[in-house]
Amino acid sequence: MKMYFKGGKGIKKPTDIDGKEIKEGFILTSDSFDDVFDDRFYKTFYPSWTKEDIEKRKHKPTYKVKWNDKGFFYGVGLNQELYLHDFRFKYTKVVL
Repeated sequence: MKMYFKGGKGIKKPTDIDGKEIKEGFILTSDSFDDVFDDRFYKTFYPSWTKEDIEKRKHKPTYKVKWNDKGFFYGVGLNQELYLHDFRFKYTKVVL
């Protein structure tokens, strides 16, 4: 089943967690830089993961930024059917 989510905030100059402007074609990490993904989260859901495993996951190239004709950017998964809303860009890092 293919899923498609409509909508976006239409952020004119979205930025990543470091404040770098995000543009069409950029590659982003996962949005794991959100405060929700703290030590307790990983200990609860991924108890066997080491700090290195967590960092690898956080920095893994995950999304490519595209432009929707409705007037907003969004991220599409590189290796699977993932979707990232523009308001989640602030929890990613620009890879390329």
